[in-house]
Amino acid sequence: MKTTLFLSVSIDGLIADKDGIPNFPGGAWEDWCAMVNDADNVIAGRSSFEQLQHDEMASVLNPKYKVVLSSQDVDLADSGWQHANSPAEALEVLRNAGVDEAIVGGGRAVAHSFMREQLIDYIVIDLQPVAFGVGTPVFGDALDLTQLKLLDSRRLNESALRLRYQVLRDGT
Repeated sequence: MKTTLFLSVSIDGLIADKDGIPNFPGGAWEDWCAMVNDADNVIAGRSSFEQLQHDEMASVLNPKYKVVLSSQDVDLADSGWQHANSPAEALEVLRNAGVDEAIVGGGRAVAHSFMREQLIDYIVIDLQPVAFGVGTPVFGDALDLTQLKLLDSRRLNESALRLRYQVLRDGT
């Protein structure tokens, strides 16, 4: 199973504004949801899950398999989401469901934990035409040096780019 980390990032490397809201231009959310829906799965953190529970924008996010990664207990009643305590456990849930490509999205802690444990094969970055100045950085804590190979780039619209990278490991 491939694992792809999806990030929507401002030009100053932030995934959310000072209030913790991923406040990106129109179309960015729908484009992300389309990617998740096509893959039919998503792994997100507790904060992202909680934001989605009371947001009408979540109505366009409809993958069959949804996993919340959190070391804390999360009330998942009637949500359709499953809980995992670790990145490896989240991937196991999707592997057991027959998923070919896991999509990791939704939260700095989630992105950091998957990168720290070297469980990411590809990174898709939507570079958004906004600078927050202050906000939530992509990974937060320091990571070991990670080398990437650019596989593809394309315009999403007149101002945003999508970059697709392969994470290089020893021997690749």
